[in-house]
Amino acid sequence: MIALLPRLHAVTDDRVVGAGRVVERAAAMAAAAGATLAVHVRTRALGGADLLDLARRVRDAVAPHGSWLVVNDRADVARAALAQAIVAGRSGLGVRDLGRVAPGIPIARSVHDAASARAAEAEGADFMVAGAVFETPSHPGAPAEGPTLVAAAASGGRQVIAIGGLTPANAGAIVEAGAWGVAAIRALWDARDPAAAASSFLAALPATRTVALVVNGESRAVSEGTTLGGLLTQLGLDPRAVVVEHNRRIVRRDALGATRVAGGDEVELIHFVGGG
Repeated sequence: MIALLPRLHAVTDDRVVGAGRVVERAAAMAAAAGATLAVHVRTRALGGADLLDLARRVRDAVAPHGSWLVVNDRADVARAALAQAIVAGRSGLGVRDLGRVAPGIPIARSVHDAASARAAEAEGADFMVAGAVFETPSHPGAPAEGPTLVAAAASGGRQVIAIGGLTPANAGAIVEAGAWGVAAIRALWDARDPAAAASSFLAALPATRTVALVVNGESRAVSEGTTLGGLLTQLGLDPRAVVVEHNRRIVRRDALGATRVAGGDEVELIHFVGGG
């Protein structure tokens, strides 16, 4: 889990970039949302040099407010622009290859169904961008997966940013379904007042809650709804090399993603050490 991952993500596309005023509008949203905002520079309409220039200008505009810059697909641009995260799309490099180009930068995977969410987990994605949750003009004809997609993507313990038709009116329900946060294109970039639009989204998101449990005798706070699989991810542990005891019962590996922890739970982790 990325402790400081923003909960509101403003995602550009070719249309938004072509309309201009990206930096100006990003700055307005950042002033309103601060560290809870991430601005995604995502477009295929610009070559490498122009994309890097835009990414750097966005970062300069939002960084003073604590907001993130996220770059889609282009690890070289993300690294040069000092982005806080990268999103791997459908047709670009995978998570592992992006990590080789830009080591140390959190990498998300764009997922669209339960199968791609499981594949993202296997790749080692740090978080996921899941959609389309609702029907959206940005992807005409694409099926709307609804809260089911969010729940499936979140079941493995990764943080999920939901995208596709999100508005302040439906954002809260999607977070209740398991999303860490929400992303929008039109609802933010097309708004007459982007700062007010960002504030409306944030006001609609339920407050994050944590629960306290004991892991190997030490107290630890995790987000409410965390699964045992998610706990292992946070601790950087491979479930294939750990036996998990939850409240004095051994949990099978295939049940880790479905077993949620609660306040006061006791978890014991026994590591296997290879030898020869």
